Amino acid sequence: MQNNKSKKFVSIDEIRGLYLKNRDIDNLSDIDSRVTSNNLLTASAKHVVKEAKKVISSLSTTEKKNQNPSEEQLEDLLKSIERKEGEELSTRERHAALAVLSSSLDHYDILTSLIQNPEVNDIIIRSYDDISIQVGRRNVQTDVKFSDFETYKAFVESILKRAGKACTVANPIVDAAIDPQIRACVTHESISPANSGPMLTLRISRFQSISLEGLESIGYAPFEVLNYLSGIVMLGAGSLLIAGEVGTGKTTLVRALASVIEDNEALLVIEDTNEINLKRRFVRTLLTRESNLEGNGRVSPAQAIRAGMRMAMNRIVLGEIRDGEAAEAFVDVCASGHPGMSTIHAKSGRDALSRLELFLARSQGDIGTDTIRRQIANAISVVIFVGIDRLSGTRRILSVNEVDAAFDGAVQMSPMYEFDNSSEEPCWIRGSGVSNYHEELRRIGIKQSLGGSRIS
Repeated sequence: MQNNKSKKFVSIDEIRGLYLKNRDIDNLSDIDSRVTSNNLLTASAKHVVKEAKKVISSLSTTEKKNQNPSEEQLEDLLKSIERKEGEELSTRERHAALAVLSSSLDHYDILTSLIQNPEVNDIIIRSYDDISIQVGRRNVQTDVKFSDFETYKAFVESILKRAGKACTVANPIVDAAIDPQIRACVTHESISPANSGPMLTLRISRFQSISLEGLESIGYAPFEVLNYLSGIVMLGAGSLLIAGEVGTGKTTLVRALASVIEDNEALLVIEDTNEINLKRRFVRTLLTRESNLEGNGRVSPAQAIRAGMRMAMNRIVLGEIRDGEAAEAFVDVCASGHPGMSTIHAKSGRDALSRLELFLARSQGDIGTDTIRRQIANAISVVIFVGIDRLSGTRRILSVNEVDAAFDGAVQMSPMYEFDNSSEEPCWIRGSGVSNYHEELRRIGIKQSLGGSRIS
């Protein structure tokens, strides 16, 4: 087996943003015990906290001085509310109320500790008293709870307000980027069963600025595989399609590969919610959106791409291909000579091309299948399939294939690398394909192992 971990990736001057591999979680009950909430508040304590929140929310920005009240100020506020409302909390009740009130001042309220836990990838809330998390691909129920339905509903409305959005009966499904590392999906209670909803899912990106070295260090892929991909991107030799299921690191890989593009190149990033957030110069980001209630204001991927073509951009990054319109626009711009990257949900590299073909067939109507396949072969250069290593639960690049010409009723694929599921230790096998970019890669010092070689 080859070991290249002492080498550096082409065009990267220094190692940056190394991330440690999340430790294995063998006992899910350990996590459950770490994410439990304080004891539920009594009815009296709930009422006092609710009134205290009203007082705090009524303060002007000047009065708040852009700072949260101290613990002493919050305790004084609770006592004044007690006197005003004729309540008398015990010391234990007041301490619990103080903890809840203090945590509510953070943007994420009682969810803050979950968000700060590096093992948590997703937070799923079905109702105010039903909060679970995902660790890797496993679900864990917590006993974290909002005090009541109204408090939870107000929390959902507040985080959507920060993103400038609202979830209503007329607009019952909303996606929003709350912070650079947190994406929310909210569904209105009107489309949930009785006594459930609104449903809220927070997806937390733990690798906002991860580098290729960082991906290697967490076992996402070995040096040779990542170095090969970085060479394709750096050269602008072709366009990459990154395929995989939900939560497999597609967007993370886009960010890492974008880091090798020369700083003097302008990138056009198109997304429906702002997730990619490339930390580099000369990035133009356009957000697509659906039409309003009057049927106006829609910005489609095709419109965003056309606008970007007038912005003197060098490359395009499309967040995700979800429909025929996005597929057609991406394929068209890549076939015209602009290198690009995009992601697509698929079960394999071959399935990714089949889905792309299906999208194009839906959007192009009477165009023949052979023509559609030629379009794909002209536009897409490399298909990367990412997924979960079932033995370890680790995200990995599972296969890399170069796209060749379309003939014999299919777009041909040339195997470059494949993860070996049968190996006890993480191992990739160099495929039998000869890269279309062999000479260009060799000129910049990127070499590939011989076909059949095992790489770790």
